[in-house]
Amino acid sequence: MIQAAPARSRSFREGLRRLFLEPGGAEIALEFSSVALVGARVESKRGMAELRAIASEPLTEGAFAPTLEDPGFAGREEMRDAVKRVLSRVGAVPGARAALVVPDVVARFRLFTPDEVGSDTRNREAVLAFRMQKLLPFAPADVRVISAWPRSASGPVLGIGFSAAVVGAYEQVGRAFGLDVGSVETSSMALLRGFSVDGDALLVRHDPSWLAVTLVRDGWPISIRILDATVAGSPAEARREIASTAVFWRDRLGGERLTAAFVHASDPWFETLGAEVASEFGCVAQRAQPPASLAVAGLPTATLRSATPALALLEAR
Repeated sequence: MIQAAPARSRSFREGLRRLFLEPGGAEIALEFSSVALVGARVESKRGMAELRAIASEPLTEGAFAPTLEDPGFAGREEMRDAVKRVLSRVGAVPGARAALVVPDVVARFRLFTPDEVGSDTRNREAVLAFRMQKLLPFAPADVRVISAWPRSASGPVLGIGFSAAVVGAYEQVGRAFGLDVGSVETSSMALLRGFSVDGDALLVRHDPSWLAVTLVRDGWPISIRILDATVAGSPAEARREIASTAVFWRDRLGGERLTAAFVHASDPWFETLGAEVASEFGCVAQRAQPPASLAVAGLPTATLRSATPALALLEAR
């Protein structure tokens, strides 16, 4: 189970709050994945977020196919109907503050050394934005770049770049149903909010459209890899990427022992990826769990598992 964040590991969580928009206060969370559309609603009770409703609508294969250049709404009518049903089932009301979870594959992640962005605080945001824009196949006017800065002067700086039009398409979905969209985050970044383990840890997020493999050290990412459907759809390719990540971790990042490993995936893929993580890293994989501070008593475990990224955005009230 993911533990509450110790003080030394909170910097990434705090940095994430600034990535897109502040999620604090959201009462509705909606995650877009290739398997299903998942929604949840919380209420604040005695200073604690309490889960009041959760719903999931399965999607047919190919209805949602996101890429860096496209939000992925291939089956527009199916997606629209799924959103409508989920919001109705969780009891969303017009004007409700909402947080959206979007696929990792719609963003490009890059970790920069401090030397690459410079020490001048007046210019380093602009430097990082310029470097990220060069990595994206969009006109500069259509690029949005977000950054997160570590507390440690030696830690890597996280840059996330994406198309403003793509993210805007997700925001528009929420607004079309009357939601006040207050934050948008990628699935892995949402999961990392509750990922607080000292030492080295691993997070693997699998979706039929992408595979995200993230290494963190003392609560801060040191490697992020987002792989497309070619890898995500092939167990052999996914195993090969997990193995290569383990080699990179040991040879390039000086990794010696994983404190913990977490996998968020369907049951068959959890077994496949979990076995490979155990084999290559020598660490038994756990399922990513909802935030410990979120009251979720009485709900089926499988239901909660499917909504873990969305629930992570509803923890902070």
